[in-house]
Amino acid sequence: MSMRRGVRVGICWVVGALAVIAVVAFLAWRRSGLTWPQPPVDLSSVKVEVPASGPFTSDALHGGVRHIEHDVSFMRGCSIKAISYVGPGSPDGEGANDPNRATFLMSYACDTFNAQTMSMSPRGSYVYVLEHAPDRSSDGSGWVTRSFGNG
Repeated sequence: MSMRRGVRVGICWVVGALAVIAVVAFLAWRRSGLTWPQPPVDLSSVKVEVPASGPFTSDALHGGVRHIEHDVSFMRGCSIKAISYVGPGSPDGEGANDPNRATFLMSYACDTFNAQTMSMSPRGSYVYVLEHAPDRSSDGSGWVTRSFGNG
């Protein structure tokens, strides 16, 4: 066997082994249920509606909007259509009289789905109940999520 032929055979073995590894990795990935990375949540056309007056300043309410935008990172592949301040308190009655709580409505549309969003409808909304707590805010917005759910 010549030296060239030995090199060719060696290269064929390496390429074949890499192909087998790639197929096994692909099958394991498919079986895991993971999806191909999707684009981040589209926030380019978000309509933001916050009142000029109320128990919270406009800057504080815009902080609530930023908090919701950070909180919806699980919605990759979706677009957020609008985030509106609905009012103070909580619509479910729990904490309704808490002056630090506010309710927001976030509307979305999903053209692609991932493991976290596949049970969602393609279009809908979430009601967010946030608490204005600058000392406990982890994203710098001044807010923490108390609850959220379909609106």
